[in-house]
Amino acid sequence: MGKARRRGGRNRLSCERGSANDQRGCPRGRLWRACLRLREASVELITEVLARQARERGSRVFVCHEGQRLTYAEFDAATNRVAHALRALGACKGDRVTLAMTNSVEYLLAAFGVLKAGAVLHPVNPALGSRELSYVLNHATPRFVVTLPETVQGIDRAALQLEQPPQWLSFGGGPDTIDLWPEIHRAPETPVEVPLSADDPSTLLYTSGTTGNPKGVLFHHRSTGAAGKHFIETLQITEHDVILAVTPLFHGNAWGAVVTALQAGGTVAFPRAFSASQFWPLVHEVGATVLYTLGTILAILLAQPPNELERTSSLRVILGLGSAPLREQIRSRFGVHHVAECFGSTDAGVVTIEPVGQEPRPGSCGPPVPGVLIRIVDDAGRDLPPRQVGEIAVRSPHSLAEYFRDPEQTRFAVREGWFFTGDLGFVDEDGWLYFVDRKRDVIRRGGENVSSLFVEKVLREHPNVAEVAVIGVPDPVLGQEIKAFVVPRGHVTEEELRAFAAARLAKFQVPRYWEFRESLPKTPTQRVEKYKLRAEAGPQGPLLG
Repeated sequence: MGKARRRGGRNRLSCERGSANDQRGCPRGRLWRACLRLREASVELITEVLARQARERGSRVFVCHEGQRLTYAEFDAATNRVAHALRALGACKGDRVTLAMTNSVEYLLAAFGVLKAGAVLHPVNPALGSRELSYVLNHATPRFVVTLPETVQGIDRAALQLEQPPQWLSFGGGPDTIDLWPEIHRAPETPVEVPLSADDPSTLLYTSGTTGNPKGVLFHHRSTGAAGKHFIETLQITEHDVILAVTPLFHGNAWGAVVTALQAGGTVAFPRAFSASQFWPLVHEVGATVLYTLGTILAILLAQPPNELERTSSLRVILGLGSAPLREQIRSRFGVHHVAECFGSTDAGVVTIEPVGQEPRPGSCGPPVPGVLIRIVDDAGRDLPPRQVGEIAVRSPHSLAEYFRDPEQTRFAVREGWFFTGDLGFVDEDGWLYFVDRKRDVIRRGGENVSSLFVEKVLREHPNVAEVAVIGVPDPVLGQEIKAFVVPRGHVTEEELRAFAAARLAKFQVPRYWEFRESLPKTPTQRVEKYKLRAEAGPQGPLLG
């Protein structure tokens, strides 16, 4: 991917990457728009990708899980059966179908079966508490909830307060639940005749709720069909790769591994759940060449005693959100040279990835993936020059179509085809993105803007700090002061941390207030719920943005 050139001091990428400037009238911009229309006219739905791969490489293994292996042909036929079964039970085009399941082959059969039936795939974490699950189900109003016997037992259905109770289905049955298997066995293996277009809804995801109630993020088949392609080019993935995912399948990281393998004609492997002691044996067992994971899991692996398997694996690429601080340790210990950082979100999709073959740049999460445009704008929506911090706006075939049943939030976040992420960052002269902080998480202390993310990063370097969250709290003079919530590892004092921070931060960045806790409030996906910490601190004044 070629370097971007500056045009008139602005930070958008050049026409070769789909420059936003070039879209406004230059001949190359008109050519780019024509190419974009041609691409959009030839969108291949993800269900069509599966059917094509089944025809072209039907005997190749697509799914590998806990000793089970399904070829492309077997998986395509099985998901046709699931789609027919769902239609026979009453699923109609556009109905939401919730998957409340742990990692399993059945999860993938249900997911693709839902899409083939023309319904909207709605995955949730089955470990959600009754209150949050009630909110999500009431907002999504699914026709069906699909589970496994072991997961449905863990859901307290009596505690759910649902306005329109869905029908519960299970691969194996259970109390007040329809067993899907008899319906599937009776169903044909032929494709389901449901007319689908690129603009039909495909997937409904919910944000993790770090700022309040989760938001429903609706995607169309246009973006679902494009999913995974950007990884193929940037990570140089081929049909010979085995992509291992160790996060839950309802998480975007693992689902990205599935669709990337599908687009490449390769194999995806995943365990029932991550196990540090079984990780390297699993890598060798499945012959994994690419790992999709998170920085927290990589940190757990680095904390394990060294073993021979970790130095003799076939892994060549690790894609790990939040992996950049651990990159050198991973390279030297595990012998995996390319450890890629990325930037994205539930709403925006994958925006940037550090590409294979290019040296990472300190602090950067890479250039935009093919087909994605980035702008950095000020509070008035004006473009900012390179290396000036502003809000990250994204134009991408992978981003959301709308916030489900929330037109006001959709109008606020999506303007003239650009999705305004609520994240702050800047780009360098070549268009590589540098994430700074969540817009709301920037603390305005007097005349200074302080990145809570940066302060947290520094404090986590202290050997006796296990976790930390930094927020702004009201101050009558400065507007906001800085408060750090610390989960200690061993004995550490406020004075010790204050001195540690003062030696590494500017004076105005050092927290004034400190609070030690046993834990931090988190979502089920382990993201810190800062809004709860802010609520404890009292009413907030105006924040950045």
